[in-house]
Amino acid sequence: MSTSTHERALEEALADLQPPRRRLLGGLFEWAVVILVTVAVVAVVATVAILIAERELGRRIYPNISVRGVPIGGLTPDEARLAIERAYGQFLYSPVELQYGGQTWRPTPDDLGVRLMIDEALAQAFALGRSDTRVANIRRAAAVWQQGYDLPLRLEVDQVAMQHYLLGVAAQVEAPPRDAGLGLVGPDIVVGPEVWGTQALIDETIADITAALQRLERQPIALRTRSLEPRLRDAAVAPVADELRHLLGAPVTLTANTGACARGCQWELTPAQIAAWLTVRRVTAADGMPAYIVSLDPAGIRGALLPIAAAVREEGTLPQVAWNGGDLRITEPGEPGRGLDAEQALAEVSAALYSDRRAISLPMTPIPPPVTASNLAALGISEQVGLGVSSFARSEQYRITNIRAGARRMSGVLIPPGASFSFNTQLGAVNAANGFVEGLAIIDNRTQKEWGGGLCQVSTTVFRSAFFAGLPIDERHEHAFRIGWYEELGEPPGLDAAIFTPYNDMRFTNDTGSWLLMESYVDLERQRLSVALYGAPTGRQVAYDHRVIERTPAPTRPIYVNDPAKPSGYFKKSDTARGGIKVELYRTVTAAGRTIARDTFPTEFRPWPNIYVRGTGR
Repeated sequence: MSTSTHERALEEALADLQPPRRRLLGGLFEWAVVILVTVAVVAVVATVAILIAERELGRRIYPNISVRGVPIGGLTPDEARLAIERAYGQFLYSPVELQYGGQTWRPTPDDLGVRLMIDEALAQAFALGRSDTRVANIRRAAAVWQQGYDLPLRLEVDQVAMQHYLLGVAAQVEAPPRDAGLGLVGPDIVVGPEVWGTQALIDETIADITAALQRLERQPIALRTRSLEPRLRDAAVAPVADELRHLLGAPVTLTANTGACARGCQWELTPAQIAAWLTVRRVTAADGMPAYIVSLDPAGIRGALLPIAAAVREEGTLPQVAWNGGDLRITEPGEPGRGLDAEQALAEVSAALYSDRRAISLPMTPIPPPVTASNLAALGISEQVGLGVSSFARSEQYRITNIRAGARRMSGVLIPPGASFSFNTQLGAVNAANGFVEGLAIIDNRTQKEWGGGLCQVSTTVFRSAFFAGLPIDERHEHAFRIGWYEELGEPPGLDAAIFTPYNDMRFTNDTGSWLLMESYVDLERQRLSVALYGAPTGRQVAYDHRVIERTPAPTRPIYVNDPAKPSGYFKKSDTARGGIKVELYRTVTAAGRTIARDTFPTEFRPWPNIYVRGTGR
């Protein structure tokens, strides 16, 4: 038995020896001690439990506390944060869904400057029951336990950040209004339709987003916008476009029957040409609003009329002028011509463009002759620059008559600078009305009667005047057979020019740069014809020579020609045989010591047989 056991046994024995009352008191005392000890133990245990509970609750939020409906009682702050973030996860990912025209933007809280103050709410929740005396804290904790407590969750919004984000969205959707446009690409009318613009309303959208954020739930928000009206509307441009369509709707036809168009000419001003004369300009109207106007450039129309004016121009005729010893005098005035009335034509074309009448007969106006007494002295004709002379000695009267008639046609003739002179044109019709008679001429290889027989005397003399003036000879034909008249003054063979209207002509060009005057002189006493050319001094000098290339003897066999116009038994020799010759004539033209032309004029005269005419008529 242990010591403690012995001690208890001893105590029990002694107790039995005590008197009964004393034992009773001793028992009560013992129970009192036991009770006290028990209470002490319970108090200690309770105290320890409370201390342990306080230690555990010191890391957690008191029960029955929530933040904006999210229960967080009994959770640590970190656990409470996770609970709140889960509850508002969609909002924290993207607070709003911004929508416009089928487009959607989901900005983050940082994009919008939105901050959910979770830490602030958790700090308030954790402080409940811990911010006062122990008694006050216990009372507060008990009240929360019984009634619960829901803390608000505050939201902070940085509107500057939100505005910055919305400005970026606005840049994607905003568009300026586009005015209605009008222009021309060649004859094509280009109309640009009006386009309304779009402006994002930033402040209004911020107000909508801010209001929606208060629910802490993702909300669809329509981006606020307004339409921007163009300053120039389709309705304002339409009449101007219609005006252009009318202007370019059809060509303008011009007709005339004068000048080079004596048989009638027609021109068409096409829409492409007309478009080049039009200008479409944007201007500011009197009310300050933009507008389009169409301008028609008259200079463009004038430019189009210039070649037409040249074609329809009928120049007046040049006057006949007498040299008169250097004191020029008009002996027969020129006839006035006709030209396009340019201003009237411009007005009619302009009017036609704005009307439905698109056909115009061009207006004409008289124009004075190119040379009149007022400008005659300005032609600069001051000296003789060329002279041709030929003999018509022993010519029959018919020949002299035709030479005189032809010479009259070559006298007083003005030749403009750069013009080509045509003998046949100047001569005109060879008939009785112009003073010509029938005479002998070389036709079909024999001499026979023809109107104007002897006119080659005149063409030869005109040729010689141009030859010795150093002018370019554009056309010259030699005679078929050698003729003695053209060598009587000692001229070499080949200094002749045969004409046969309207086929063989004699032509030269006035290349002096000044006007020329041709005048003819018929000396009946000496039987000579002279043709002189007068003009401004040219300084030209002409030297000439010739070379005989070949000679051919005259044919020995005669030719007989039957003439039904002569009676039977008529027989006459009409032509005497002569030999042929081939020769070259050379000309050198110099001026101021410089050679300006070298020319060769080849000539071939065929042999000429005896020709007899036999009458075969009744």
